[in-house]
Amino acid sequence: MKEKVNQIVIVLVVIFFSYGLKWSLFDFNISAGKRVGNLVKLSKKGRFLFLKTWEGTLDEGSGDKLTYYFSVRNEKVAQELYSYQGKQVTLYYEQHFFGWPRETNYEIVAWKPKDPEIVDDSTSLKVAVSEVSRTLFCSFLGALYKDKGLYAKVKDFVKSENMYVYKQYDRCNQ
Repeated sequence: MKEKVNQIVIVLVVIFFSYGLKWSLFDFNISAGKRVGNLVKLSKKGRFLFLKTWEGTLDEGSGDKLTYYFSVRNEKVAQELYSYQGKQVTLYYEQHFFGWPRETNYEIVAWKPKDPEIVDDSTSLKVAVSEVSRTLFCSFLGALYKDKGLYAKVKDFVKSENMYVYKQYDRCNQ
């Protein structure tokens, strides 16, 4: 009986030690910060079917030394970033000892679009057109909402076909 208890304790210690080692090597943050640049690429890839992560490149200027490679595990953050390829963004990251299952040590945890430095005169017109478009879109959704089944089907279809329009659903509910 005592031998079985010892075996169980040894197994539990090994499991606890293994989890602690995994956490310290792959999940413990050794640094955190932000990077600003042009989002060049973002793609989902990985060596195993069930361990795919989003991998991307940020261009902080000209030259190889100013190219920043990063990984995104959070699907929501990755989908938001995906629609911003080719645009200026600010990425907030955490650095880990090792990247597995990510391909890099840098994991993006949040992001935001980079604010334009110069505001031109057409900004207020763009805001007005955007607000009118949003109002019309939200009114259309309100009309669809009377038939909840149709509303759900349209929402699912738009989610699979156009992520930009799908994000407008969330804006209508704010």
